Amino acid sequence: MGVAPGHPVTSYVLCTDPASRLLIVQATGLGSWHLPGGVVEAGESPLDAALRETREELGIVLDIRSDDLFGVEWAQARRAGARDRLVFLWAGPMLSAADTDRISLQARELSAWRWATREEAKHLLHPAVAARIVVPLQLPGSVTYQETRHERTD
Repeated sequence: MGVAPGHPVTSYVLCTDPASRLLIVQATGLGSWHLPGGVVEAGESPLDAALRETREELGIVLDIRSDDLFGVEWAQARRAGARDRLVFLWAGPMLSAADTDRISLQARELSAWRWATREEAKHLLHPAVAARIVVPLQLPGSVTYQETRHERTD
């Protein structure tokens, strides 16, 4: 019997403004845009990771609860040697101007943040990330599950 390889787990938060735009952040040195969040650390729940990552990256404390889970995805590795992973996506709160005035980016990880319409987000975010968020938000307590499979590049 083989040892289960395990899957890396990541957790991201989808925050909106009153105009239904999405909060996206830019990674320092990479120029790529993504949703606030990141890797779930050992001994940490996906919810705790989402709360920690947004606190560390944005300097704000979000009110996210377990029933705010929006989606879970199994993402197949793109190349040999890489591992498949699980992605948790949380429906974060609608942020006001007062909330965003308190954003203080962790410069080591992020260089910028911005609001993006869903159409803009489709072009700015990695295609796999954009595919997770272009559908309309589900009702609270409604979770979707999807699998993203790739042609491997070996």
